[in-house]
Amino acid sequence: MNLKRIGLIAAVIIMAINVSAQSLVGDWKGTLSVQGVDLELVFHVEKADDAYTATMDVPLQGAVGIPVEKVVLEGEDVTFSIPAAQITVKGTIEGNTITAEYDQMGQKFPLVLTRFEQTLPGNPDLVSSDEELQALVALDKGDYKYDVADYFAKPEASSFSLSPNGKYMSYMENDPSGNKKRHVYIKEIATGNVNRAIEEKDELIKGYGWINDERLFYAMDKGGDENFHIYGANIDGSNAKDLTPYDGVKAAIIDILKDQKDYIIVSLNKNNPQVFEPFKLNIVTGELEQLYSNDDPANPIQGYDFDKDGDLRAFTKMKDGIKMELYYKDLLSGEFNLMKTMNWDESFGIMGFDYASDNKDQAYVVTNLDSDKARIVLYDLKKGELIKEVFSHPDYDVSNMARSRKRNYEIDYFSYNGEKNVLIPVSESFKVFDAAAKKAFPNKVVSRIDFDDNEETYLVIVQSDKLYGTYYTYDVANKEFTLLYDLMPQLKEEDMAEMRPITFTSRDGLTIHGYITLPKAALEGVKVPMIVNPHGGPQG
Repeated sequence: MNLKRIGLIAAVIIMAINVSAQSLVGDWKGTLSVQGVDLELVFHVEKADDAYTATMDVPLQGAVGIPVEKVVLEGEDVTFSIPAAQITVKGTIEGNTITAEYDQMGQKFPLVLTRFEQTLPGNPDLVSSDEELQALVALDKGDYKYDVADYFAKPEASSFSLSPNGKYMSYMENDPSGNKKRHVYIKEIATGNVNRAIEEKDELIKGYGWINDERLFYAMDKGGDENFHIYGANIDGSNAKDLTPYDGVKAAIIDILKDQKDYIIVSLNKNNPQVFEPFKLNIVTGELEQLYSNDDPANPIQGYDFDKDGDLRAFTKMKDGIKMELYYKDLLSGEFNLMKTMNWDESFGIMGFDYASDNKDQAYVVTNLDSDKARIVLYDLKKGELIKEVFSHPDYDVSNMARSRKRNYEIDYFSYNGEKNVLIPVSESFKVFDAAAKKAFPNKVVSRIDFDDNEETYLVIVQSDKLYGTYYTYDVANKEFTLLYDLMPQLKEEDMAEMRPITFTSRDGLTIHGYITLPKAALEGVKVPMIVNPHGGPQG
């Protein structure tokens, strides 16, 4: 064979390879039919440095840009592989069609992908020109009242809380030296005197709280290993102690026992790294008592429900990775019996036991088992019977309720997240507070975030679309608010833009809720840039 012929063959092979390579690059889509559901899959294929890369979209699930870890083209055979999801697509390419088989976790389905041209949605005439975009960029330079840094700054202080006796307020605040450490401070409300109770050193304090009037708890890990330990310290910083000093063990607080001031209930994966079990912990001595064994790692217990006396009354267990089972304790036998089985999208959670009732099996439950909205009901857990509905809303999930420990667990309020967080006062005591709050802070959201054991002093935060947040104490007897802290004093309320709740109807007839922020210029009829921030999907 002469050299000219060899050269011709090589050229033909190279051309074939190039044609083959060009035929795979682009956008491909197809429909996967699974148990009566049609699921569109979209692949975007590129090539650089003789290697293919691709991403996959699943529009119905809101999934975009899923990395395809392996893309192979050998002759006419095509393979897309996503090992993390155990997905493999193998097929044959012919022109603008890939006839393939979709395989996920051993389940196989036919899939035909066709080439299409991916275009941006919407009207292309509405897209801003380069000149218009550059004009917007130029607006960044000038003499303005506020800098971008003013809006993106973090508050100097956070995590405000009241001591059980109401004499002290605690909070975390940046070190004045600017070393990015955040210490825990204690402020005596009557005098204004402040002392540093817990110093943040090499390890970051991930959270803290009051156990009783003399002692605080806080959480830290080592070197960012996320194995958080629970520490205790006196309010003057003395007697600091690692209360869960176990290597490789992660601790979290389940309950603080108000009637047993030296004890809390924590969860630890002390016996098995895969599962968490409840322990009663003495916050002075570190003495530990295991309260229950989580002995089924394949179907682990996900949550524990204790009553105010520290007795385990129920737990929720994962089953087969997709279902949840609620087990409730028979108070006579002490045995835990299966009471409810829920799918992943169903809820039945114990909010608290009804201590005002003689029936110890009676509890407040938030559930959506018999409704498309979460509602609060009173439930007999032993009989498995609904006693009555306590609160619901026709349009929104109910989010919370609060009761007064001082007033025999009388209901103070219910709440739900509508266009804003809404409180529905119930008790006469809370109605007085609610009226005082609305009078002092009209058109703002006032939230009670803490209160002392005698319920004589409340810690509240006041917020609105123009106000980042200010903390106040509320004197229950005198109905007076006292300013404690402005989280973002550099942002003046009168300068901020208005945000309004809006609703609109989707193409398939559903009502979509949203918010629109309107600069003052827009309210005066001036055209201003618009930024759209769509909801990220079903869960966020």
